[in-house]
Amino acid sequence: MQELLHAIAQPLNLPYTILLGLVLLYWISVILGALDLSAFDFDVDADVDVDVDVDVDIDVDADMDVDTEVGGVGSWFAALLHFFNFGKVPFMLIMTVVVLTGWTLTILSNHYWGHYALGFALAMAGPILFLSLLIAKFLTTPLVPVFERMNQEAAPVDFIGQTGQLLLPASPDKFGQAEVMIRGDVLLVNVKTLPGGPVLPRGTLVVITGRTEDRRYYLIEPSEE
Repeated sequence: MQELLHAIAQPLNLPYTILLGLVLLYWISVILGALDLSAFDFDVDADVDVDVDVDVDIDVDADMDVDTEVGGVGSWFAALLHFFNFGKVPFMLIMTVVVLTGWTLTILSNHYWGHYALGFALAMAGPILFLSLLIAKFLTTPLVPVFERMNQEAAPVDFIGQTGQLLLPASPDKFGQAEVMIRGDVLLVNVKTLPGGPVLPRGTLVVITGRTEDRRYYLIEPSEE
């Protein structure tokens, strides 16, 4: 234990030790409810279109707040972030794995091979960071579809233009209820027909065209399908 504490306190290991401390503070804040899991998330959105003389067309589509639609360093950097799952899973989840892995590898390499030589530590900094990113990608890739599904479910639903079927009759004065299929889920909405429109019986296929002024009900009309 004393050897570990001695290694942690070494100046060459301090950068990762400080980062690890910040990561621990973040997770404590998440557990206490002070921060959200997505508090430091950002979206990667890069559209790279590179045409080479040999007719090679490369299209990279990722998710980032910064939109890059031209080739160059920015585009490839965004694509690199996308490769390591940034923008696909929470940023701090990836950074936790990167920092913990980097901290472990730095302490082990400096203690057993570098003997705390500055030159060795500087030479190993790049490979350790790259290896940490690869390990983070490997560990977080199974979580990508989970967070994609969560993001889809959390996205606001736009019912306008959707078709559905009435479960309860609807008229301009009396609201009914319709079931609408959205992203594979059946949702129920309260509906009324357009002012001056007919009474629509149960089972009628309808299309949602708008909302009432008080936004309590959706307006529908018979579907032509």
